[in-house]
Amino acid sequence: MKITLINPNIVTQKWDFSGTGIPFMPITLAYLASYLRKKGHESFVIDTFGESPKKIVSKGDFFIQGLGLQEILRKIPKDTDAVVLYANLVINHNINLEILRSIKQQFSVPVIIIENIHSVVGYSLLKVHDDFLSSGADFIVLSDPEIRCFEVLKSLKHKKIPKIDGIIFRQKGKKIIRPVKIYRKDLDSLPYPAWDIFPIRNYWDLEYAHAPLKKSYLPLLTSRGCPNNCEFCITPLMSGRIWRPRSPKNVVDEIEYYLKRFSISEFHIEDFNPTVSKQRTIDICKEILKRNLRVELKIVAGTKAETIDKETISWMKKAGFSYISISPESGSKKMLKMMNKNFDYEHALDIVKYMAKIKIFSQACFVIGFPGETEEDLNLTRRYVKELVKAGIDEIALFIMTPIPGSRACNYSQLGYKDLSNLTFSPKWRSAYKELSRFRTNIYAQFIFWKFRYHPLKLIRNIFNVLTKRFEIKMEMALWRVVRMHIRQMVRRRL
Repeated sequence: MKITLINPNIVTQKWDFSGTGIPFMPITLAYLASYLRKKGHESFVIDTFGESPKKIVSKGDFFIQGLGLQEILRKIPKDTDAVVLYANLVINHNINLEILRSIKQQFSVPVIIIENIHSVVGYSLLKVHDDFLSSGADFIVLSDPEIRCFEVLKSLKHKKIPKIDGIIFRQKGKKIIRPVKIYRKDLDSLPYPAWDIFPIRNYWDLEYAHAPLKKSYLPLLTSRGCPNNCEFCITPLMSGRIWRPRSPKNVVDEIEYYLKRFSISEFHIEDFNPTVSKQRTIDICKEILKRNLRVELKIVAGTKAETIDKETISWMKKAGFSYISISPESGSKKMLKMMNKNFDYEHALDIVKYMAKIKIFSQACFVIGFPGETEEDLNLTRRYVKELVKAGIDEIALFIMTPIPGSRACNYSQLGYKDLSNLTFSPKWRSAYKELSRFRTNIYAQFIFWKFRYHPLKLIRNIFNVLTKRFEIKMEMALWRVVRMHIRQMVRRRL
């Protein structure tokens, strides 16, 4: 069968520095393309963003990057047997539905929707499936897409109903929901993502990514899922709190393959929680060193601070790790308890000091505006940020809590939103947004002041990096990206 795989546009909330507009390379879709190819299907990719990333359209409060709707439709092969649409990010929800409806109007082929199980800015299709079914989706695939999509395609070919878990569809007008029962654990058996059929050079030419970017790169998933149960996160629902690691050998085999195939030496690790096993982390490092691979690795989506110590970090430095993100979330123990999040404040300060000493760049992420948070809790966060700066943290990121479908917090904190595409980490629709935004702005300003006070040379280096585009932390890259995007839009309007 000939399968068309579609990665939607990238959407940026105007003047947002906190999570939108990031060009996540569609690794879920690339894994699926590779698996289907292995099973004998022909995969045709339309990377709506990747094929035209510098094409930017202003629409209300958002910038939309990538191909226009008619361009997408013209690229779909007339002889395609099915279309797979990647429901990648919650901010893309309206665009995802628009693409789906347009395909169903113009083509009489089944459309399968798959979800993003690798990002905190994805969303659970189990929670929003009605929107996709009413817009014409034939099947919605939950969790790991590889085997489930293959089985759905096989059933379509033989005109039978698939007998698998983790799918939603209609049968004779009746909605059928089969929840996920099985999470794939044999990840080593999966073929590597099929980046050869994606426009990866266009991503490199952007000069910005999810991680501070120096050169050509590829994302890397060393595991799936997370064993933790944070209230604000979609992972517990979408991964069943099961952490599924790949073997160290398999991970390093992939790294070595990309070194040879694409001459890639920079890798952005996008796992939810890659360092759950200390021994596995060290074994990956030892395998890299054993093969004498010269690589740069960055943990960009965060990892749990308690799972790494000085011994682990020492091995990581030797193997080429240059950037590690951790997630304190709050300086208030009361808020951590409400978030169902464990965090060791003193341990984090200790490892941040050590990372600064051996020159690994570090980031600390916080969630503010969680239901029940008080001014006292916010002040505790402020104090802890100051302690992190003293310890040598290189950057911080503050996200205003938004109730993403799939998170437990979404069940009790609707907070008044009306449109899923407005669920960003700068939720202007929230009644408390102005106060929270003011607090966030003040913290960033104080962070810069504290950094100048305790580590002035680091701040001078940050300014130099922005001017020369030699990004070492996300804050440098985010500022450059957003300002450049707005300048381009102003130039276009004048022309």
